[in-house]
Amino acid sequence: MLAKGKGSVVPSDGQAREKLALYVYEYLLHVGAQKSAQTFLSEIRWEKNITLGEPQPFMSPQ
Repeated sequence: MLAKGKGSVVPSDGQAREKLALYVYEYLLHVGAQKSAQTFLSEIRWEKNITLGEPQPFMSPQ
């Protein structure tokens, strides 16, 4: 989403990208793909520390 007339990214876009990146990273770790998770972070040039919380509902055993 672009701000009117400015061509800049709306802050919520950045937040959505960050949330999606964390979701993908957590999923890769959950399925046992640690190397892929690290590669993913380097590919998207992630520079923040990640603190994992509770697994997402879809990751919980049924």
